[in-house]
Amino acid sequence: MKKILTVAVLALSAFILSACVTIANTAPVLTGVGFDATGYKEVTIQSGDAFNPLDDVSAFDDRDGDLTESIEVTGWDAETNSTPGTHTIVLRVEDKEGLFASLTILLTVESEDLPPLFENVDLNQTYFIGSGAWSPLTSVIAWEDSSKTVDITDQIEVRDIEGVHYRLDTPGVYNVRLRITNAAGVQANLTIRLTVVRPDIPINLPTTPVNVEMWHAMGNDITLWIRNQATAFRNHYATLGHDFTVTVQTGTGNYDTLKTQVINAILERKLPNIVQGYPDHVAEYLNGGAIANLTPYINHGTYGLVGPDALNDIVSSYRAENSQYDAAGTFYSLPFNKSTEILVYNKEALAYAGITDEADIPTTWQDWFALSDQLIAYGKSKNPTQQGLVKAGSYDSNGNGFITFTRQFGGAYTAINFSNFRGQYLWVNNAQTTAAMQFVKDHNDIFVTPDFWDQQYATTPFALKQVAFAISSSAGARHTQTAINNLPAADRFEFGVAPIPYNKDMPENRAVIQQGTNISLVNSGTPEQRLVSWLFMKWLMSTDVTVDFAIETGYLPVRYSGYETARYQQFIDRTLPGMSSIQRSNALSAGAAYAQSAYFFYDPAFVGSSKARTEVGIAFQRIVTGDGNIAAALQSAYDEATLGQSQ
Repeated sequence: MKKILTVAVLALSAFILSACVTIANTAPVLTGVGFDATGYKEVTIQSGDAFNPLDDVSAFDDRDGDLTESIEVTGWDAETNSTPGTHTIVLRVEDKEGLFASLTILLTVESEDLPPLFENVDLNQTYFIGSGAWSPLTSVIAWEDSSKTVDITDQIEVRDIEGVHYRLDTPGVYNVRLRITNAAGVQANLTIRLTVVRPDIPINLPTTPVNVEMWHAMGNDITLWIRNQATAFRNHYATLGHDFTVTVQTGTGNYDTLKTQVINAILERKLPNIVQGYPDHVAEYLNGGAIANLTPYINHGTYGLVGPDALNDIVSSYRAENSQYDAAGTFYSLPFNKSTEILVYNKEALAYAGITDEADIPTTWQDWFALSDQLIAYGKSKNPTQQGLVKAGSYDSNGNGFITFTRQFGGAYTAINFSNFRGQYLWVNNAQTTAAMQFVKDHNDIFVTPDFWDQQYATTPFALKQVAFAISSSAGARHTQTAINNLPAADRFEFGVAPIPYNKDMPENRAVIQQGTNISLVNSGTPEQRLVSWLFMKWLMSTDVTVDFAIETGYLPVRYSGYETARYQQFIDRTLPGMSSIQRSNALSAGAAYAQSAYFFYDPAFVGSSKARTEVGIAFQRIVTGDGNIAAALQSAYDEATLGQSQ
């Protein structure tokens, strides 16, 4: 459903923006021979060969002119060409207003022995003074060689360069070198460019009026809910003597439309203060320099996530999703409307198959598919003139279907290489991914996608009893209830909700994708506006507010404490006074989602990841309802996802 606007993304990559820059200035242009469109190239030499990373490289700025002599080189010195192993070299140039451009070279110095290998190293990191602990080794792994069979991470040396040691209490730019030497005596070196800055968070709350703006993609009902919270937020701070106004834009109703709107705003420098988005959208906004680092706010002693608002109270998988954008675990977003996938089933159909006790409801794909004959027989009895439209089960989201089956069968989808921040596309020629798709193909006579009925979702076929169970969003159960409510009274039936099935042969790979968007603080406005925006984000994530949002909308609380409140437990048990039929269906979904929360996962977000998701979704649909050619579907998805990229 989410599509990348290629032209806009290319435009974004040309704008390295900062909060204080006007549209009149642009970043320097750094060019060199052999670099791909992302500013990356690989070079291989023999130990002792001549190589200079600045050869054929030049820099020019529209205001400052020729900056070639100002290019900064990290990760390379006179000894590098004689040191076997892999070396990541970064070329960087900055103009007088602080805008910069960079190129990355992966230099391999060959010898008879295999060099060691670093993984998950963020070469450019920013630390905000007061943001807690920092280590250059966070998430870093070192291997004996490229086979990745011997882990030598505990042997990594952190070395000063020219005797200068980094300091987390003093602003400046520090070069921190990591060195590893394997058993053969071959070294690998990486240099982290650490920028230590003082955050611009005001010491005191503003005493003058502050207005901020939030952009989102929600419908009218949720827009009204957010506006009510903005009013409650304003009233709360008014009692403390402050005048804070949050203007909540009318929702676009479509996340792709919102993304386009934000991209245009980045280019025009007409940004809001808070923006909603999927993780891959955040990755693109971050690439455009439009998103603020939340870590200083989270760790702030006065305004941070402490006490009842503690960061650790946020569901762990949501924390991981929102801190995945670099190897240092920097937060560039926090959770807002979160959901997952659940299985909705027709209780009449299961009774027809002999299952009336909830304890006997199948939990694996294999056991659900074993009921297909009886489930299809039930559907045909209810659709005597439409026998060919009856199936046992369906999966609403093609992209989620591919990713979930792949993970449950131990396959590979995507990953991020933090050495160069490029996405990795791993599904082609992976035996377990192919096995997952073969399993789906083997059952595509009974298990389909909604396009089989020319539908986007299986809600209507489910209500018409053309399918007995469907994998749907936990936030969408209300639509199922609405569809059933709209049937003639004699045709209505009761549905149930259960966790999604897992692979019976690999229970250790049980996995359920987490869905929904997050909210980010935008690099716009004054420090006071950013602080007020942060306080409103914090308000939306507070325990009572996230519970109210979950009950009203069917989304999930973002805090463990939210699940544990008496009110939310009453909601899940469907004993909360005054619940409507829609809320009762939402409660069914919430209970199933909570039961499988230990198995939540997310797929990596990077520039290009939404394109990958779209293409594997097309492959999944082709395998389920198309020609079923697995190899061709996977290869086509890879070719389209990587089109125009250097792999």
